[in-house]
Amino acid sequence: MIDIKNIDDNMRRLLLKKAYEKLGSSIYEKLQKSRRTIYVYIRGYDERGREIRIPDEVVEKVVNLLPLDEVYEVLEGFSPRRYTVNDIIGILSRVKQDPEFREVFFMLLSKTLGDYLNTTTSKYIVTSDDIELFKKKLREKSKKTASDRLAYLTRALADLNYQLSAEDLNEYLLEVEEESKGKAEHIAKALKLFIKEVVRLRSPQLARELYDSFKTPRSKTQYKPPPLDLDILMKIYENISDLAAKSYFRLLVETGLRTGELFVLTVEHIDLEKRVINIMKENQTKRAYISFLHVETANWLKEKYLPYRNQFVEKYFDSVKNLALIQEIDLLKWKNKLFPFREDRIREEIKEAMDKVGVRFRLYDVRSFFASYLAKQGVSPLIINILQGRAPPQQFKILQDHYFVISLEELQRIYDEKAPKLA
Repeated sequence: MIDIKNIDDNMRRLLLKKAYEKLGSSIYEKLQKSRRTIYVYIRGYDERGREIRIPDEVVEKVVNLLPLDEVYEVLEGFSPRRYTVNDIIGILSRVKQDPEFREVFFMLLSKTLGDYLNTTTSKYIVTSDDIELFKKKLREKSKKTASDRLAYLTRALADLNYQLSAEDLNEYLLEVEEESKGKAEHIAKALKLFIKEVVRLRSPQLARELYDSFKTPRSKTQYKPPPLDLDILMKIYENISDLAAKSYFRLLVETGLRTGELFVLTVEHIDLEKRVINIMKENQTKRAYISFLHVETANWLKEKYLPYRNQFVEKYFDSVKNLALIQEIDLLKWKNKLFPFREDRIREEIKEAMDKVGVRFRLYDVRSFFASYLAKQGVSPLIINILQGRAPPQQFKILQDHYFVISLEELQRIYDEKAPKLA
């Protein structure tokens, strides 16, 4: 893969020098050259001052003695400070187009980052090819079963933004169960079939993790969240150092919204002056219609988080724009997200804070805490359901217009007085 003939004299000497530093005196035997010859090769000239070129056959042996990543380190002059995100995008483009380069890339990636990748590759990105393969697999099923599985999978993938991780799948099924245990069962069956028939072919180890991350809901089983109190949540909040994760956790505790809803929020959803979060969804699945912010939290977002977020978007916009060309990223959607950061990074920061406090629970359990906290404050179940989106938007409008005599101002007043507050 490395064209020996095109390696210039200086690079030849550097490669030999690196091999000598790595192997010591054993290099004489491996190259079948004397100590004096190796010295002359590295120096580049003989006693008479004549330039000496290291022969191709010697260079080839040197290359074979060194790890491939160290060879490229010499040839490419690696320096982390020289490379940008745009360089990474360029490399990925070539990886897709050049099979030989791709082989080297994955060899180096596995060698240098293998352990790291094994611990961080916990999310599967679903592609159009995956969907087509799933449709082919469904031909073995009855027409009714195939139609149902595809319909429920399509809904689930859209809700999950075509990204599957163990934690997201677990929490998503809990959300759907709030809507209907029957739907949750159908979606779980569709997801498990997709993971078994498609994901397992692409990534067997990850497929096993995803498959085991959730169970198919049954009417007889019901998950009971662990008891949480505000003091524990405040301690966790205080131990989160990352500003994005800290802001996310604060909104999660103080609004009681679903974990996924916060990740898909855009800056347009939030009115900081009125301290209102508008969360009307385009589809007809059950989602929160409206929520509120405490005065202190609205100020926190305005003064601390949003400047940090905007700076991040501005810094990486051009890089994401280039990446969008090869990854099919919706650039405008990313730019407008309230949390344009990696979801797994935010979750990991919060987990680390939990460990410092000495507790572990699912982020979705915070939603149950919010409901029980309001109930203990004497808030009616109907208002709790409205604040947490347990009524579809159309039904909420009917309640507001005809049956439920309460204004948004009154609803906000109840929230201000009764909802949990972290700071």
